[in-house]
Amino acid sequence: MSERLGFRTAGYRNMSIEQAIRAIADIGYDGVELCLEHPDLAPEKLTDDRCAELVAVASELGLEIATVSYHGDGDPLELRWARALAAVALAPALGADILIVNSPRPGPDAPADLAEEFRYQLSCQLAMADELEVTVALEPEPGLLVDDCRDMLDLIEQMGSPSLAVNLDVGHAWLTEDDLNTAIAEMGGHIAAVHIEDMADKVHKHLVPGDGQMNLPGVVQALRDTGFSGWLTVDLFDIADDPNTAARQSLEQMRELLW
Repeated sequence: MSERLGFRTAGYRNMSIEQAIRAIADIGYDGVELCLEHPDLAPEKLTDDRCAELVAVASELGLEIATVSYHGDGDPLELRWARALAAVALAPALGADILIVNSPRPGPDAPADLAEEFRYQLSCQLAMADELEVTVALEPEPGLLVDDCRDMLDLIEQMGSPSLAVNLDVGHAWLTEDDLNTAIAEMGGHIAAVHIEDMADKVHKHLVPGDGQMNLPGVVQALRDTGFSGWLTVDLFDIADDPNTAARQSLEQMRELLW
């Protein structure tokens, strides 16, 4: 494992994206995940020139743009599909070859054909990803259409695209899997990127690594055993009042965990 550490901009939503990038670099991370839900990063507003500006800002600070993500949980479906497709094209413009997405949430208010429409829209994203040499890393999440690791492996088989991979959120998998390390082994080479955080009491609340009950050293070892060599990106979002403290604490804990 290369053990490169990144931090997501989701927790910095109350700052400008330039301020977020600078703060993450100053704290000492190797990379940043640009989350397209940030007010400054709405896909329909991002031009090539604006993307180039952000890449230059990160480069000047010695910060790599590790991944780009779009989780359209709050968007109406029509807007969600449009933004997800636009995000595929934006990833390389932002200097990344991995786009992290998730699936929509089923339920009584969702369209009856939601699963079919999701697969169709994903196929469109993957077709564009094939052309642009982008990996679409889909993130299983409790309660969504792609809820757990078995759902994810089934989807990979159904879609049959070399551009589809897994973004493993270790906290999500801790909630959904009987044995997290076994699930990591089963997904193996399909894992393109990892979100890492801690959790406690089987409650879906992202905590600073080391503040919960997860065996994160065991998780990291399980990833090493698969040969994973991608980014470990800390995923905290309920930190907008003081993101720097949470990011700094997370980096300290992750360094202890890894080294």
